Amino acid sequence: MESKSEYIREDKVENSGSKEKKSISKFFSRHKKELITLLLAAVGAVLLIIGEFDFGKDETAVQEYTDVGFYTEYLEDKIEKMCKSISGIDEAEVLLTLDCSSEYIYGESASDYLILKKNDGEEAAMLREIYPKVRGIAVVCTGGDLPRIKETVTELLSASMGISVSKIKVAGS
Repeated sequence: MESKSEYIREDKVENSGSKEKKSISKFFSRHKKELITLLLAAVGAVLLIIGEFDFGKDETAVQEYTDVGFYTEYLEDKIEKMCKSISGIDEAEVLLTLDCSSEYIYGESASDYLILKKNDGEEAAMLREIYPKVRGIAVVCTGGDLPRIKETVTELLSASMGISVSKIKVAGS
């Protein structure tokens, strides 16, 4: 059986809890606009922070190599992989220089070329893109000081890139 003092203590605890709830709800109702503004600012900050992270997306793999910088990077990566596949080369760094930027060839007249019709008029279609020619290649690789590796890399790059051996330099690291 409960004593009268225990019953009174429980009642006081229940009453103090409801007073706290009332004061909290009163606080929220008085500062509703400020709390919503604060919440929106916090959500905005979280979105900005999340936007800075790279979640493993490889955008260059999706993007075509139409820009000269991407084209250069693509060729350097290919040459680096090719050099590393040669016996005696573990590491390689490649620098590639190009003659100029890409050249685009567009249609000129409806009788000779493909013309695209759009809402705001006609536009000549790009018929082809001519990528820039390789001006020179520099390769720094393990074993690049050895005559056998230097000759192999030079001949391989000359044949695959269509440039003379005088425009290819190989050095050891």
